[in-house]
Amino acid sequence: MTKHTFLLIVSLGVACLLWPGCSPEDTKKKTNNNLPTCTDPDGDADGDGIPNRVEGCADPAPDADGDGIPNFLDLDSDNDGIGDALEAGPNPAFPRDTDFDGTPDYLDVDSDNDGLTDGEEDRNGDGRVGQCGTTCPNGNECHASQTCVDGTCVLTFNIECSMGETSPLKPDTDGDGVPDGQEGSSICRPLGEGSLFGSKPVQFSTSPSGFYKIATEEQAAVLEASVANAPDAGVKLIDMAWEIARVAGFSAHRPATADLEAEVTAVLGRLTSRFGAGSVVRSSGVRKFSHDQFPVVIDISVELVAAAAMDVRQARQAVVAALLDVGEADVNDAGAALGASGTRFLVRFLMLRRSPTPADPRDFLFFQGAVALWDHYLDNTRQTGFLVDDLSNGSGLAEFTASFEDECEGYYYAPTLKADIIWVIDESGSMGEERGSVRDNAVYFFQHAIAAGLDFRMGVVDMNIDNNGVFCTGADASADRFLLPGQETAFAACAADPHGALVEDGGTEHGLNQARQALQRHIQTGDPTKDIRSDALLVFIFMTDEDDEEAEERSCEGPYNDPAVVACLEGTPSNSWRVLRDALLARQVGEGPGGVAHAIVGYPASCLTTGGGTAVEPGVGYYELAMATGGLIGSVCAADMGMTMNLILDSIVAEASPLTLHHFPISVSLAASLDNGPLWRSRVNGFDYHASTNSIVFYGQSFSPGVITEVFVSYRRWVTGVAPVD
Repeated sequence: MTKHTFLLIVSLGVACLLWPGCSPEDTKKKTNNNLPTCTDPDGDADGDGIPNRVEGCADPAPDADGDGIPNFLDLDSDNDGIGDALEAGPNPAFPRDTDFDGTPDYLDVDSDNDGLTDGEEDRNGDGRVGQCGTTCPNGNECHASQTCVDGTCVLTFNIECSMGETSPLKPDTDGDGVPDGQEGSSICRPLGEGSLFGSKPVQFSTSPSGFYKIATEEQAAVLEASVANAPDAGVKLIDMAWEIARVAGFSAHRPATADLEAEVTAVLGRLTSRFGAGSVVRSSGVRKFSHDQFPVVIDISVELVAAAAMDVRQARQAVVAALLDVGEADVNDAGAALGASGTRFLVRFLMLRRSPTPADPRDFLFFQGAVALWDHYLDNTRQTGFLVDDLSNGSGLAEFTASFEDECEGYYYAPTLKADIIWVIDESGSMGEERGSVRDNAVYFFQHAIAAGLDFRMGVVDMNIDNNGVFCTGADASADRFLLPGQETAFAACAADPHGALVEDGGTEHGLNQARQALQRHIQTGDPTKDIRSDALLVFIFMTDEDDEEAEERSCEGPYNDPAVVACLEGTPSNSWRVLRDALLARQVGEGPGGVAHAIVGYPASCLTTGGGTAVEPGVGYYELAMATGGLIGSVCAADMGMTMNLILDSIVAEASPLTLHHFPISVSLAASLDNGPLWRSRVNGFDYHASTNSIVFYGQSFSPGVITEVFVSYRRWVTGVAPVD
């Protein structure tokens, strides 16, 4: 936890009453050139251990930092944030001069002459480098990377415990040949004038209702809009109008009328119905708890198709109206157009349910997210994607009175992003277009995975249990092995015809049973080309427009993720649902590689034929497995699978990432570096953040196998209202 330095400001008159060598009359004589007089050379008026004569017992007394307090009364004579008592060294009568420049450290703002001020290196002024222990009489002051030997911590510096600090006494603290001023820890210091890299500034805004506080990009325009016909509702508009952004953000609230899951379903129904045909849910979001432990669904993603061209500001007005369940005209946004117009948009947002204040017993729904043109969001050369995601991941939303503090974390990073991905695809006639869309997006899917540094393998099966979980390996081929990077052509053929050389699944979809057989068939066979790797994230992706066959035979029916439906699935004859759930959850335990199921099914109700969509059934069995393992729910009614595949792949990359942050950041404030090179936030050549797993992912970076890279990540985080207390 970050420690803060507190300055005790004492009036000179009081100082003279407390410290010898100074009389009250002296304070009356003080002007810019007339400081209190030292009358006791052998004393120590400020109690810093340095004798008055050393600090300057003269008339006028020296005042190194020009603050009006002479050195002999000043606890921090050079005003660098580190007390004189620490900087004096082991023998205060002869103060330490680290760089031998004739100016002792307590008067030298850059004691080791490395170009960094002492306060920049030891930011909390405690004389230690981060959390790295210096003594260990009880064996409990050393960092985990250190060992206590004869009362001393061995390995005196480690970036994992340095919190981005370096030593004011060493120009190259870690001894790697790179001066402290050029280390990647520069992103832990405030962004200086003319500097491109440093800790990232953000702006904070509060709602007039006193319900919440939000953190946004510093250059965003945050405006308050009025809402008619919605008592106790409100909305803030967050405009990011610069060219490579063009994002219309929002933060809104209204009283809750149902439980969170029911509210999500209702909101998705309104969004897809208020916009034109083709509007579809791309992801139902990730269920979790907010930093203050209230239920929240983050990263809900909906493709919106407008009947007529509009800009993102107009699209946001319609979105906010749907969220608050009012008419568009009830939301007042009289601003100018934001960017170019279009008919295809993406909205990503979160839904949080909690009481607005401790004194208000009512439950409110809080929404935060953003709208962008579809093509802008998909264009990774723009900032649009991560700006939208920062608003929809929940990290920037907190209670009204929330406070924050700065964090800097160091890591020794060795990339180990591994994932074994098994697709279970319905190949009935009604799914022809959907399979074709996966086929057409195969090249991008593989390229995006490679750009993220993912060591991945693909397995593809259909839903015919008679095929015993054997993998397709190309057009009319079933060699029962994983497909590797570079084999996207074979994957595309298998996506179109997942039976390979085996028998098509026909009119019955035993997806769970076939997935179970694929799981059990590919564990510990001794053949590395077909075995699921023990150190890889295991992923199942189900794609179908019908319920699982066994679920249908047993009449497992009810609302999405209903407990009665789950109990029904647990009792199927093949026990497939339970086996898959337990196997995936077992891989999530402790430091396990992880396991998850994603479902592209007939969700929400508007996707079903009864709701005007194309799916015959909602996908019972697959939906519940995804929910049980923390996966995403996508709609099989989407016109193309590209965006859905992209969202799932981003989730896979995040799940596989070994760089999980120690605390939960306000993601808009993130900065990162590799070795001594700060990085831009970028999904092409830089880094990005995934809130669902609290992890950092690098894009377009070269890592050598077996070579450890130094990584620093700086950010701000909420520290009040956090549960558990951090």
